[in-house]
Amino acid sequence: MPPTRTQKTAPKAAIKVTKAPKASGSTPGVSKLKASLRQTQRLLAKDNLAADVRVTTERRLKALESELAEAELSKKEQTLSARYHGVKFFERQKVTRKIKKAKKNEDAEALLDARVDLNYILHYPKLKKYISLFPPEVRDPDSTPKSTTSSETDAQRDQLRSSIRQRMLSGELPMEPEVEVATYSKQKRKEGPLPSGKKSVTVAREEVEEDAFFGSDDE
Repeated sequence: MPPTRTQKTAPKAAIKVTKAPKASGSTPGVSKLKASLRQTQRLLAKDNLAADVRVTTERRLKALESELAEAELSKKEQTLSARYHGVKFFERQKVTRKIKKAKKNEDAEALLDARVDLNYILHYPKLKKYISLFPPEVRDPDSTPKSTTSSETDAQRDQLRSSIRQRMLSGELPMEPEVEVATYSKQKRKEGPLPSGKKSVTVAREEVEEDAFFGSDDE
């Protein structure tokens, strides 16, 4: 009996894999979104576009515009966070020492003022340029003291501090923010660092915010 031949099967056609959409909380880059937006706008400019395709593309356009606005806000937030990291870190240390001193001296008024300042640092609006609590010569003794201060800047600082105080009294913000900071720092140390190469974009962004608001000292 002649040997049977095994029939060779034709190679399977390559399957095109469509990438899954990004998980929520992970925003594409601004430049990539702008490129997608331009491409979508060019598609909508075609006269012979089918009605169903046009409807789908218009929906995509609105979604991209919304994502782009979110990405630009996120980028601005990260830029400001990184820019004022050093100032906030210094001020948080200084205010934390004031809180400890006021507790030791049992000075209730000074303690409340220092806690207002700490909440000011921790909950400062993320999309606004940071107005320092202390003049530059306090942060850097070698700097030249300014003879004049901006009344507008002082008014904005006082207004925000007043708002922070009211939010504390209403229960919206903690009356003992130093406890919140200590708990947060302990929790982060307990979790430990992520394995090398395992950081997501979202985690990296959260770390920038954490550094700017809480610093990294172990007071």
